[in-house]
Amino acid sequence: MKGTYGMLIVIFMFQIHQAAVCGTQLHNVSKFVQKWQVPVASAGRKYDFIYLVQQWQISLCNIKSCLKPARPAFSIHGLWPSTYSTKTPSNCTATVSKFAPQKISDLKDRLDMEWPSLLQESNYELWKEEWESHGSCSQAMLPQHAFFETALRLKEKYKLQEMLAEKDIYPFGNLYRLDGIIDAIATATGHKPQIQCSLYKQVPLLSNVFLCFDYNATNIIDCPVKKRCRYDEIMIPYYMFGSRRN
Repeated sequence: MKGTYGMLIVIFMFQIHQAAVCGTQLHNVSKFVQKWQVPVASAGRKYDFIYLVQQWQISLCNIKSCLKPARPAFSIHGLWPSTYSTKTPSNCTATVSKFAPQKISDLKDRLDMEWPSLLQESNYELWKEEWESHGSCSQAMLPQHAFFETALRLKEKYKLQEMLAEKDIYPFGNLYRLDGIIDAIATATGHKPQIQCSLYKQVPLLSNVFLCFDYNATNIIDCPVKKRCRYDEIMIPYYMFGSRRN
């Protein structure tokens, strides 16, 4: 009888130990899942973060037929509310306020310089498209004036050419390693960007740089891992190819 009683105690203590081990393992698994879980938009939100996309004008006009002269400079391509899923939202609501040029009249001179349309005659047409396609997704947080002003403010704060120059990367027509360009921007901002390239006659050109910001477009954050360029080395051209320079 005493032996049976002792055996029951041993079995009972073993079960308690196993339960404790399992509980710890489940807790650790839960922490691991939480750490690597992809963030999702809160209820009612149409996006998780915002891209500031800047294009290298010379690359754009080497690849496409521009209606205006290109400068060797970055200009704003767009301010795009985005999600961590594969689909970027656009035209988010039928009730988006129509583009009203008078609301950004005080920003026009800066927008003409920093957010020009090189593929259209009218800059206003580009701004209208960007507002109605992308601004519609963030208008609750960034009404029209704030939307355009925010893009200007972020571009002014995060000067891409200066960041690249700090790592001796210049738009002189040389090839640079893609990871070197990413590292230069990450070193300056503390966060990983995305780099997009486009092919011109077998030469990969840097076309767009994506910086990522939180939901309020207040703080810069790491961009999601997304490969937008499949080449190890890319060029930042200074001139239009085929143009004659003395």
